[in-house]
This record gives sequence, structure tokens and C-alpha cells, in this order.
Amino acid sequence: ADGGQEAVESEAALYALLGMDYIPPELRENRGEVEAAMAGALPHLIEAADVRGDLHAHTSWSDGTATIVEMAEAAKRRGYDYIAITDHSRSLGIARGLSEERFLEQLDEVQRANRQVSGIRILAGSEVDILRDGSLDFDDALLTKADVVVASIHSGFKLDSATNTARIVSAMRNPNVDIVAHPTGRLLGKRPGYAVDVDAIIREAKLTGTALEINSYPDRLDLSDENARSAREAGVLISINTDSHTVDELSNIEYGIWNGRRAWLEPSNVLNARPVQELLAWLNRV
Repeated sequence: ADGGQEAVESEAALYALLGMDYIPPELRENRGEVEAAMAGALPHLIEAADVRGDLHAHTSWSDGTATIVEMAEAAKRRGYDYIAITDHSRSLGIARGLSEERFLEQLDEVQRANRQVSGIRILAGSEVDILRDGSLDFDDALLTKADVVVASIHSGFKLDSATNTARIVSAMRNPNVDIVAHPTGRLLGKRPGYAVDVDAIIREAKLTGTALEINSYPDRLDLSDENARSAREAGVLISINTDSHTVDELSNIEYGIWNGRRAWLEPSNVLNARPVQELLAWLNRV
């Protein structure tokens, strides 16, 4: 006020001098963070240490390169409490999607792996395709046997927004579906994603209690930070997953976490920040 200068030793000290909470760099987008900092209402952002596991990972059973045990051991080395094995369903032939018979065999293999690898819970799951008519690639009798069902679109990218939105809504209304993976299908620098009404997807996710994914693949980061923040504000859970196809790709989680921080996500907004027993209770919610 008097035109003088005052030395500050850090950004945090500068914010304090201004009577504001420190704004983490990820939030500096002119999206209300200044007002929240002035009011002491900034979120407690998700951090890497908050993530307890990965709920979308592939193995050599479909188009991954590592075995179930190798993926579990790598997740354990990361300090995780759990990892979900979600290989592709049968329609995605290009990714060696599992037939019904192989899926049932894999369920047994996951149980054997759980006995072999101590200190981490291996969840049996599927990344099941949402078909053009909104039905799922595996029937309900099969999906009920899985711990985790991740539903996603891998075909029909040129369909109109109303059709694609209806496809995803139909999938979320199936009580076996827990998470919608990479909900807009974008690949950064390669394709914009399919036409879809993200707001409608978020509304339906809230109604059905379905989680939406931030896919940590650097090519995806899908949901975007803007869409993930909209989901958060609607009270929709976000699952930050890697969609790993190799052991090394588990480390991509950092990109999803950064994206989640830009979306103002707190640990309470993130499904896989929950301890294993809380996660299992949520998965068995219906």
C-alpha cells in the first residue's frame, strides 16, 4: 500500500502475504481458483500416494505383454493394495479378445495368481466392449462372475452423438458395469474422439452410480481435465487407471493423477484411492 517492497522466500509465502491459500500450479487456469484461495476453499488435491491400485490393466491373455502374476508383482512393487486384470472381451479380435471359455479360464487363473502373490489383491475383471446397439459383448451371467467390469467403446467411431451417447447410457444401466473407460475415445494428436454428449454421460453416471475413468495413457488423458471436473462437481466418482499393456506402463498413472489434479479431484472423488475393503464394498453395491 505504501509502495514499498517486501522480500518473500517462496510462492507459498507470497500467497500468504496476499491473504490467500497457496494455489498449486495445476489449478492456475482462471477457473475459480483465486476466489477459492481467498475463501480458504481450495480442494485437497489427489496425490500419487493416495492411489491404492489400478482398475484397468491388460495381460498376455489379450493384447498385453506380461502375465497376470507379473502385472500383480509390478503393482505390488508400486505399493498398491490391488490391481484389476481387465483383458478385452471377444469382439475386439484385433486385441485377441477373450472368448467366453477363455474368460472363465482366466477367472480361475486369477484365483491361482492370488494364492501365488501375497500382499496384493488381484481382481478378476473384463474390459467389455459396448456394441453398436448398446448391448455388452459378454452376457450378464458371465459378467456377474467378474469382480470389476470396465465398459468401453472400440468401434462405431463415426456414429452420431445421440447413438454413441445412448450406447454408453445403456451400458451404465447394466448393474454389472462399474466403470466406463476412456469415455470420449480421443487419442491426442491422432483423433478427436467420437461424437458424444459428455454432460448426458455424467448425469447418467450419477444416476446409476457408475464411475468414469481418467485413462492415464499419455495419448488419451480421457476424461479431459474439464470433463473430469464436471463429473466431480456432479458427484460422480472418477477412477484413475493406466490401461496398462506392459509392466512399465503402470507408471503412466502419474499422468492421470496430474490430469485429476487439474480437475480439482480430491482422494474422496477417486474410486481407486479407496482401501481394498472399501473398494470391494463399492463393487458389490448392487
